[in-house]
Amino acid sequence: MAQNTIETLVEHFGFAPISVIDDVINSVNDLLYTAIMGLEQFVLSELNSSEEVDQGIHQVETLLESLVDHHFDMFEIYTLRNIFAIPDKLEIVLPHREGMDFTLDQAKEERVDQELDAMRKKVLAVKAMNYKLKEEISRTDKYVKKLEKWKERLSFLLTTAKHYNVSPVIDTVRLVTDQLLAIKRTTVSLQSQVDDEKLKQFASTSDERESFVSTMVLRQTEQMKMQQHEQ
Repeated sequence: MAQNTIETLVEHFGFAPISVIDDVINSVNDLLYTAIMGLEQFVLSELNSSEEVDQGIHQVETLLESLVDHHFDMFEIYTLRNIFAIPDKLEIVLPHREGMDFTLDQAKEERVDQELDAMRKKVLAVKAMNYKLKEEISRTDKYVKKLEKWKERLSFLLTTAKHYNVSPVIDTVRLVTDQLLAIKRTTVSLQSQVDDEKLKQFASTSDERESFVSTMVLRQTEQMKMQQHEQ
């Protein structure tokens, strides 16, 4: 059967012709095996030798399967060639194709090519957009995970606020933040002042030490001179 004939039949009936033939053959095989099972039960009830019954039933089953396959092979060939067949010279127009113009000239072909190119560009644009969206979703997911971690780290603020009955929490947090910034600025200023005072104090202490050492040296020198004069 030609490929275009099969496509036309499938489009018209909604199923492949071979599926009908397969269903018929499967139904016959089911009936065959049902009959063989009934025959086996009957023979077992009449004969005592189960081994002979098994051998005989197996031979009968093999023979019947061979006959069914042979005859239904011919049935399949006949059905496809004579029933599900469309003559080569017969032109068939399906109902949903009536009024359609399938002729294609140069102008139509060029127009179709242009439409295909436009559709390809749209498809590529959609793929590119999907790629960018996936990247953006990935970045957003990472950002959300970071925010969730920070939320877990800062969750103690809400717990503490509830424990000490702090309300409203948002305004309180803003106030505390402003106060902390002010304390930080004050600390930096005090630290610079303390550093300057330490330097001045160190310089003053150094001068005092030098003056003390000079005084002691002078005293020792005077004492030594006096001792020499006395001698």
